Amino acid sequence: MTAPFETPLDVWIGRATRDLSLTSAAQVRAEIQEHFESAREAAIGAGSSPADADHAAVAALGDPRAANCEYRKVLLTSAEAKMLRDGNWETRAVCARPWVKTLMQTVPAIPLTVAFVMMSRGATAEARLPFLFSVALFVFLAAPFLPVYTPVRARVYRVVKWVTLLALFGLMFGADTLKYSWLVATCLWVPFWTESTRMSIRRKLPVAQWPKQLYL
Repeated sequence: MTAPFETPLDVWIGRATRDLSLTSAAQVRAEIQEHFESAREAAIGAGSSPADADHAAVAALGDPRAANCEYRKVLLTSAEAKMLRDGNWETRAVCARPWVKTLMQTVPAIPLTVAFVMMSRGATAEARLPFLFSVALFVFLAAPFLPVYTPVRARVYRVVKWVTLLALFGLMFGADTLKYSWLVATCLWVPFWTESTRMSIRRKLPVAQWPKQLYL
């Protein structure tokens, strides 16, 4: 089967839209096609042949790799679009199952109960870890049901979330925190990558288009 013929413009657009989401790539293609046609008509009007005008119009677009870098700063990438789709699916799955919502809201009470029992028996110092673990579970599991869906409240929530997470590791390892920093980094890598990706998405989308997951 013969491969479809690719024009120089197709090659340019393919390189410029690498790793962009389908919606972003379609937006870029429409914009570049318009610029290409305008430059091509100008070249033909200046006396160039159609073939020469095509090459001149593509050359006027510049370096597609440099364009790709700029597009990825302002348009959603395929990885970011996938994170949004997966997060929206998880939200719908939780909302469709009331027992999951109840479980997420009640699980933090388990280590909290353990902490209270330990404190009642005089083990106050040892009770700090299950207490903070309970707070961490609450921050992560109950957050979707809290009124944090404004930019300011969401920013406060994210600060509390990361402070709680770091404090949990600090209490867990105590004076040996630096010694086990490799383990802390390993545990925090996925949450950090998720948060950095969400930060990128927040910069690219207007607040009115944020799904709930971007507030958390």
